[in-house]
Amino acid sequence: MEFVDYTIGELMNSLKTGKTPKTSNSEYFDGDIVWMTPSDFKGQKYAVTSERTITAVALEKNEAQLYETNTVLISTIGDIGKVAIVKKPVSANQQITGVKINENILLPELFYYWLILNKKILENKANRAIISQLNNKLLRRISLKFPKELKDQQNFILYLNKTQELIDLRITSIKKLDDYIKSLFFESFGDPIHDNKGLGKKTLSFYGKWRTGSTPPKNSSLYYSGDIPWLTSGELNETYTYTSKNHITQSALSETSVKKVEANSLLIGMYDTAALKISIIKVDASCNQAIAFSKLDEEKCHPLFIYYNLLYSRDYYLNKRKGARQKNFKLSMIESLEILDAKPLHQKDFANKVERILTLITKYQIHLDHLKILFQSTLQKAFTDDTEIDENLFFEDILPNLNLNDLKEKRRLNILIDWMNKKNNRFTTFEKYDEAYKIILDLLNDGTLEQEFIQNGIILKIKQ
Repeated sequence: MEFVDYTIGELMNSLKTGKTPKTSNSEYFDGDIVWMTPSDFKGQKYAVTSERTITAVALEKNEAQLYETNTVLISTIGDIGKVAIVKKPVSANQQITGVKINENILLPELFYYWLILNKKILENKANRAIISQLNNKLLRRISLKFPKELKDQQNFILYLNKTQELIDLRITSIKKLDDYIKSLFFESFGDPIHDNKGLGKKTLSFYGKWRTGSTPPKNSSLYYSGDIPWLTSGELNETYTYTSKNHITQSALSETSVKKVEANSLLIGMYDTAALKISIIKVDASCNQAIAFSKLDEEKCHPLFIYYNLLYSRDYYLNKRKGARQKNFKLSMIESLEILDAKPLHQKDFANKVERILTLITKYQIHLDHLKILFQSTLQKAFTDDTEIDENLFFEDILPNLNLNDLKEKRRLNILIDWMNKKNNRFTTFEKYDEAYKIILDLLNDGTLEQEFIQNGIILKIKQ
């Protein structure tokens, strides 16, 4: 199998970066056009859904642009190298760059898989500033190596798709459960912004005392060699948080302005891209100054109710941030965020239901993590010159693309015979089995295969 080398600049037909419509103009948002941001990249292969959508008006006013089918989207600011393929035209924000590849040289799916494997290369090519950025000039210079023949590329794609399909199914299952929690909240309490159920509202300050964290002096290693989790706002990515990348010592708590954050406290990000990221910490911990936290009064509220109330209000409050360059929240703004005044008993009932759903989501997430490890292992093999692809895994998919001469390789004949074994039929549809049966007849007629009568019926054999 021959491999070739190209730069992305040599392969691309087009390359363009997304836009964010003016958030102050409501006619640009909540339409039916998918508008991708890095947070929408969950590991799924295709860009088909997003948390926020835009309208056709945003496109007409040149406030956004569409990426056509088979464009590969790449996150190029912040978390570099998240990728997805456009299945039907979508839009994206300025953190996303879309690359349309010349499909006569490289199939978009294989380009997508190459980017997943080589995320580190993209990260290393990025400019290192306050926020990492991979600009279009740097992106064009990146070179990649892949099989020259499109047929070989397609075989690699089929090989990788099997694991990717399982990943996509698991992501879809998790998304459906998240959507179910949202429907439970709105059914029980109504819209957290418009209060259409007339519950009334109270500010976050009513439910608990709010404080901010701090950072121990960086020049003292004695403060950073402990076992107390010390969170930054970028780590508030899940409903529950159990640990952190960095840890501090008891000395840091007693000798500096760092504060203890009690287990089951609610944490809220305050600055820039992490503003209003939220999580409930499940262990005693600490945090930096970019996080506001509170051990909420459980006689007045349930942390999960407050969490989801804020989650479903996030977009509304993000538009109220202050600041010219980085739009941040002050502690007083966090304290003034409004929460529906639902009865504590109703909050607890909602939280009990959600806990059961979150347990299932956790199981699905563990399975998803295992699939991603398997997928990375498969990717490593796929872009190696001497790779032997196990066609047995996806034989029914490549069969229509193989002519009789292709099938006369002994390895493929053995796979075909195995797949046609009626006691172990592996075809997923009758139509695919019927296609294989017609090929078997041709191979019997030209003498490549022969039938042998045995006690329990007839088997196929390669003619000696």
